[in-house]
Amino acid sequence: MQECLLRQVELFCQTEEKRAEKFLAHSLSNAGQKYNSQKQVFSSKHFRLFYKNEKGPGVEISISKKFFKRAVERNKIRRKIKEIFRTESLFDLYDGVVVFSVFKPFGELSYKEALNKIKSAVDSFGDNLKKQ
Repeated sequence: MQECLLRQVELFCQTEEKRAEKFLAHSLSNAGQKYNSQKQVFSSKHFRLFYKNEKGPGVEISISKKFFKRAVERNKIRRKIKEIFRTESLFDLYDGVVVFSVFKPFGELSYKEALNKIKSAVDSFGDNLKKQ
């Protein structure tokens, strides 16, 4: 009985040490600093846009598994967003990288609705960037 308790305490301590090491390694690394370069420029219930002042225009799309479980759904949304940016020449409105974070209600939008929402969002923050 006593040996069993000692073994449990020993295993618990090892697990806690690993967690502490992981936490310290993460807090000391530069991984958390990459989000400091992003500036939120637009937010709605469908999506959120961030702007990174990096070389060349581009778009990065972030779709959480929490909201869209199946990869097919995530890929379909990703293709829809890329197609809207390509056909509407939205890359010309800014110089940098747009990070596009998608929420659950975006999946219910038709192509035309998504087109209107994305275009108005990029137009609004594109004007703000040109003013600065």
